[in-house]
Amino acid sequence: MQPLVYLAVLIIGFSINFGWDRTVRRRRARALAEARRVARPRALPPALDEDERARRLPGTELRAFVDLTRATFIELDGLINHFDLLLLRARDRARFGLVTIKSEQPRAEVQRLLVGWLEAWVHVDDQTRERLRSVALGAETVTSVVERERERVSYEFRRDTAPVLFETITDLDRAVIHMQGIVGLLEASDDDPYR
Repeated sequence: MQPLVYLAVLIIGFSINFGWDRTVRRRRARALAEARRVARPRALPPALDEDERARRLPGTELRAFVDLTRATFIELDGLINHFDLLLLRARDRARFGLVTIKSEQPRAEVQRLLVGWLEAWVHVDDQTRERLRSVALGAETVTSVVERERERVSYEFRRDTAPVLFETITDLDRAVIHMQGIVGLLEASDDDPYR
């Protein structure tokens, strides 16, 4: 009889958790994402048309790098939104128990995106890399995010998963802002005083 009671508690608990996840947690995660976007220090200018891009970014390799950087931070921003939901799950798991977090797949996707971007950075010409480094927009920030994220993977099953996920969100937001700065600087017009 006792195993049936445990099974019933598990089924009821996971059903409630599923419903809570689909409604309340997702709404709270959207609010967290919106607050984070509002708090970001700068907004990225809209994408340029092809003629203007060709004028401002003369090399096809540089244009490809800018495109990759833009695509990477857009994907990272979506992943950060998912990590908001995972953070809320972790907080609920610490309080109630019967909550699964499932962060392995998003963490692997983060690693794939950031490592892919770092591989593309190697092919950027020296002059552009030095120009970006002169305004603290080199690859070092992204490299440190990758290293810290690799360390965090081993913390996944600890009891204090929520603080670890919060650190991941903070680092990924830092990477998004950094990449937006790179795209903004490289696509800036000649008369832009911040170029």
